[in-house]
Amino acid sequence: MKRSSLAWYVAVACLGGSLCVGPVVQADSPLTVKASSMVPTTVTTQMQSAQPVNTTVAKNTVANNVVSNGTVVNDAATEAEQAALKQKQQYQAETETMGLLWMRTSAEYRALAYQGYNVALNLVKMAVTDPSHQRKPLAIVLDADETVVDNTKLMGESVASGNGRFDAPWWRQAVHQGKSQAMPGAVEFLNEVHKQGVEIFYVSNRYAPVNYDATVQNFKELGFPSVDKEHVLLFEKDSDKQPRFDAIAKKYSVVLYMGDNAGDFPIGTKGKTLAERNAIIDTHKEDFGTTFVVFPNPAYGSWVSALAKGYQNLSPEEQKQVNNQYLQQ
Repeated sequence: MKRSSLAWYVAVACLGGSLCVGPVVQADSPLTVKASSMVPTTVTTQMQSAQPVNTTVAKNTVANNVVSNGTVVNDAATEAEQAALKQKQQYQAETETMGLLWMRTSAEYRALAYQGYNVALNLVKMAVTDPSHQRKPLAIVLDADETVVDNTKLMGESVASGNGRFDAPWWRQAVHQGKSQAMPGAVEFLNEVHKQGVEIFYVSNRYAPVNYDATVQNFKELGFPSVDKEHVLLFEKDSDKQPRFDAIAKKYSVVLYMGDNAGDFPIGTKGKTLAERNAIIDTHKEDFGTTFVVFPNPAYGSWVSALAKGYQNLSPEEQKQVNNQYLQQ
């Protein structure tokens, strides 16, 4: 699938999972996606621009049945598209509810967060005392959303109001609210790593040109260390994190990668099919808990887009068919 030069996130219904299904998309230019042959109908949908839509202007334009380039707009068709979008938002909200409830309320989710940071801190401390790591300064590389910052409250509010479609405009608005919370144990972990003299790099696919300042301000307010242009590496031209990983590895000995998505690790899962992604994970099975630490996220992630090509743009009926196929395998 060809990606635009701007940010693209796809996520699971249940911020950056596995209990439910639903998309998270971040993009700042349109992208056409076709449904896979796994569903009976080929669906082609134009992705929304990340620029917010002026609904007043849109309504007036539709009412006049004319757009600026002289093309006639069909009121009935527009209303049908809006109704279909609302249906999709509602369906995705319903499928995301249990996953988000688990993240918002369960003791198990908190326990897994603490467990991840405990494992990570032990690995950092071992690396600090290991002479073989002294050739370069030590560093850790970690994702932001659902790895050290928690966006589930914002997503939960949206789902409760009937919108589970976390597209680019939604994410931009959420980031600019500056209300992302720290994951349980994240502040303590990050500051202890900083005390150990290990560099911390936040490698996130939040889109830098519009989200950098808001992200930095939020991270500083949460008490995270090393929050500056050198250490906060957001998405600019390529949503593939590997080039950013490579740039860090040139100067530092990276002892640990942390994230909630397979793409947060330097193992080449970007754009791969479901079967390919699982095979890559199996190949790297010895790295998890030793070099890689994964956090649970049943709310969104690249695994959703791997379910079927264009999955996030399928109709609710088509998504149900794909879901049921996997549930019964």
